[in-house]
This record gives sequence, C-alpha cells and structure tokens, in this order.
Amino acid sequence: MARIRKENITTSFFHIMVQGINKEYIFNSSENINKYMKIMKETKEKIDIMILAYCIMNNHAHILVHEEDIEKVTQYMHRVNLRYAKYYNKKYNRVGYVFRDRYKTQPIYSEKHLYTCVRYIHNNPVKANICDKANEYKYASCYDNIFYTDTELERNVKKNMYNEQTNLQEEEKFVLMENEQNKEQICHEIIKETMLKIVLQKKVYIKMRRC
Repeated sequence: MARIRKENITTSFFHIMVQGINKEYIFNSSENINKYMKIMKETKEKIDIMILAYCIMNNHAHILVHEEDIEKVTQYMHRVNLRYAKYYNKKYNRVGYVFRDRYKTQPIYSEKHLYTCVRYIHNNPVKANICDKANEYKYASCYDNIFYTDTELERNVKKNMYNEQTNLQEEEKFVLMENEQNKEQICHEIIKETMLKIVLQKKVYIKMRRC
C-alpha cells in the first residue's frame, strides 16, 4: 500500500484493512483471533489511538480508527502486525511474510460515510454466512468492543451505526481487497497495451520515412 501523504489528509477517521499473504487464513482459529485482538489492545496502551470499530475474519481484518496524527496510526498498525507476524511464524514454524503488503487505509470524509463504514465492517460475517446478525459474531466490536471507553464520539457511533437513514448503497464505494489484484492486473494490461501501440506507431513512422 502506498503511504498516504500527510499533507493531503483532511480527516482523522480511517478505515484500515489487513489481509493474509496470498489470502491465507492467518486468523484460522479462535486462539489466533484472540491473540491478534490482545496485541491490538496491548499496543493501544502504548500508542493511544481511538478504535471505533473492528471485525477480525479468517483471512482479513477491518479496523476503524480516529486519530489526528496519521503517523500514530502508521506506528500502531506496524507494531500490531509485526508482533502478530512473529507470533504466527513461530507457532507454525514458518518464515516470511504473514500479511499481504502492509495494510490498506481508506480515509473517511463524511459522517454518513463513517456510519456506513461501521455497518460495512460489522456486516462482514453476515455476508460470509457465518451468522445471521452482526451482533452474533464474537470477534467484532458490534458484539463487544474491547476498546470501548464511553466517549461522546463512541456513543454517537454506537447509536447511529444502524440508523436506517444511512444509505447502504454507499458500501459500493469501498475498495474491497479481493478486487485489488484484478485492478492491478488490468492496470498492467493497459500499460502494456499502450506501450505496444507506441512501439508499433514508431515502427510505422520509421517505415514511412524510409519509403
């Protein structure tokens, strides 16, 4: 993931997504999920950022944070994922990357977008047919937010996250990680096709000059 330029940021809300390398099930047991959540909580005690929502699935995780300083968000996610990667590699006697890239960050720029994001995060297990209702999934803040500190902002998020006035169609604006590889492939194909056209045009131009 390309680093977000600090000078371009005009929000303090960020939707963070992490995924296992090659879409592997790096959170493939309750023990592993609980370990990641424990690391998140312990790291938060050292780098104090506000975690408004989260959902840990088998091969990826969603985290919604509120923080004015993007550098603190970067430090937080780096420490969390590094600690978990060391734990995971040691447990399964493996080496190499555990996460796909670093992580993906999506800035949130409106209140409507914020609440839609929370709903999107919590509905992940419902869409995956793991449970019928979002609050039935144990490893999400909808079930029990382990970071809940009863601030006014958090109360507003909890109160409004299922507001029927929030347009769920806005979910389509989220860049899903599953489509990321396809988009990269399409971009490479477009670049390759463009370069091929340039080469062919040059060959035609040279041939015409020789004639």
